[in-house]
Amino acid sequence: MKKYIITVLSLAVVLCSCGKKAETPDLVFPKTTWNMSREEIMDAWKLTEDDIHDYGQDDVLVIDGYELFGEPTESINFQFYDYGKDGVYELSQVLVTYPKDADMEQVFKEMQKTYGEPDPDVTFYYPYSALETLTAYEAKEPDSVKNWARESVAGLIPADEMDDFRKAWKNYQYGLTEDNWAQYIQDSRLVRISLLTDEGWNRIEFNAGNLWIYETIKNELDTAGK
Repeated sequence: MKKYIITVLSLAVVLCSCGKKAETPDLVFPKTTWNMSREEIMDAWKLTEDDIHDYGQDDVLVIDGYELFGEPTESINFQFYDYGKDGVYELSQVLVTYPKDADMEQVFKEMQKTYGEPDPDVTFYYPYSALETLTAYEAKEPDSVKNWARESVAGLIPADEMDDFRKAWKNYQYGLTEDNWAQYIQDSRLVRISLLTDEGWNRIEFNAGNLWIYETIKNELDTAGK
């Protein structure tokens, strides 16, 4: 689980050296870091096996009935993914669901205290699409999605490795082509938090998938000597 820690920490130093961005709090789920294993998260949240839903899988950890940002949740779902296909599962995202009657304005105010003001210029893509096309998420209702995000992927990829990254990234994102690749990496942030109340959702998404995809591809290319 610790194989990428040095690289990720080095990346964090780079990201924190860009002027005002250094003042932004880390975009992590409370009490955790993105490097934590399933066992470390259980320890940080003081969980026992009796506190979690046992699905018999190494890639999920689900708890319910916990308060977060001033409101009780329905469930908190920690999701892990083996990006390198080597049996090492990285914490990729945390999905928080609130009841329909939750005070999401209160949740938003508490999130502002932790993460600062949201970024109005965030575009994001879900990795899978029924039509297998690249489509940015679009809110159906005004002001129903608030995002906090880190730097875009585009600034991290060397020009001479763009084609190698694009070919490898297609394994993780439906719909990537030569035509939309430049826009995709410009839009896509390493780490994103989204508060969604769109179409009746009361949900928070903490997502570091792009961080781990970037790290995985970078390590593969470094190992291959590219």
